[in-house]
Amino acid sequence: MALYELDDEFLDLFFNITNAERPKEITPLALKNQLIDIVDTLKELNKNTKKPFFSKALGMEEQTEGDLNSPAILVVDDLGVITYQLKVLLSRFDMDIDCSQEIYDAVNKYKARKYAYVVMDLFIPTEREGFILLTELKKMAAAAGKKIVIGVITASPRKEIEAQCMARGADFFLEKNNDWQNRLTTALEEYIKADTPKEEF
Repeated sequence: MALYELDDEFLDLFFNITNAERPKEITPLALKNQLIDIVDTLKELNKNTKKPFFSKALGMEEQTEGDLNSPAILVVDDLGVITYQLKVLLSRFDMDIDCSQEIYDAVNKYKARKYAYVVMDLFIPTEREGFILLTELKKMAAAAGKKIVIGVITASPRKEIEAQCMARGADFFLEKNNDWQNRLTTALEEYIKADTPKEEF
């Protein structure tokens, strides 16, 4: 079935939302575009990797308890469409990826696991909650003596938001515009490479 033939009912089922739950800005066209992004992401990852990752990315492999002390990534966005896409996108790093759609759940997940990396949308659903979460994550990491890398993503074009995020401890900031998925993985990859111990011979 071509993407342009997808009807609203299929999109709602695929993204596990209903018309009643769907925010006004998430139109059927927006969902179709998200699905196209997911397909493109999978194609790109398939070209650039030598090992299979799709079952892990899509949650189809048997779930096991990960090592709570191992590096892991927490994705925070109030839209399941985005958390799904980012889980697929970030699977290239071969780490456990957990998702959260609201700040209290994100805080509880961090307390349990002490994630090394967090990718969070700022508007969850408003920037106030995003700023609170960003500040709280940095505070909890410092109290636990843990290093944390936080990348903030947002669709807002307001330039002052970036400075406010960086002042609150964000390590990098990306606006969701052209090619933001590749820019996100590139930015995160740099931090992961820097944190990975070099092999000794």
